[in-house]
Amino acid sequence: MNTKVTIAGVELKNPVMTASGTFGSGMEYGEFVDLNKLGAVVTKGVSNVAWPGNPTPRVAEVTGGMLNAIGLQNPGIGVLVEEKVPALKKIYGGAVIANISGFSLEEYSECCRQAAACDGVDIVEVNVSCPNVHNGGMSFGTDPKAAAEVISAVKKCCAKPVIAKYIQRVIQNGL
Repeated sequence: MNTKVTIAGVELKNPVMTASGTFGSGMEYGEFVDLNKLGAVVTKGVSNVAWPGNPTPRVAEVTGGMLNAIGLQNPGIGVLVEEKVPALKKIYGGAVIANISGFSLEEYSECCRQAAACDGVDIVEVNVSCPNVHNGGMSFGTDPKAAAEVISAVKKCCAKPVIAKYIQRVIQNGL
C-alpha cells in the first residue's frame, strides 16, 4: 500500500509524524519506537539562543488531562543543527521538520537561517504561538498582520519549505 504524502513539496513515506514539542529532537525516543516507521520527525521548538523555560513545577493534572507551561525550554538552534539533527539522521532516514520560535522578527530570522543551512532539515516549522515582546506579550499568531510579518521575514532567509504552527491558548472555567 502506498502511503506517501507530500507536504510543502517534501515527500514523506507516510503521513504519520510527531507533534512539535512532544518528541524532543527525535533520537531520544529511538530506543522506544522505530523512528523509521514515521513519515517525519518534528523537533521540539528552538530559539536563537538556549532558553531555560519556566521554573518548576510546570505540569499540573486536571480533570480530563493536564496543563503544562514548559516555557519553550530548549538548547538553542546551534545545538539543534550542529548536534541533535546530525545524531537523529544517523538512526532515522525520514524527513525532519525543525520547529523554530522567537520573540522578535530578528530572532525568527536567525533561527530560520541556521535551520535552512542544516542539510538534515527538510522543512522549517515556524511557531507563531510565541509571545511578541514588542507588542505587549501578545502571540504573533493572534494578529494576522504580525503572523504574516513573521512568515514573510522567515521566507526571505529560507529556500526550504516553511509551514506555520499556531496553538490557541484557551482558558475556561477559571483554569
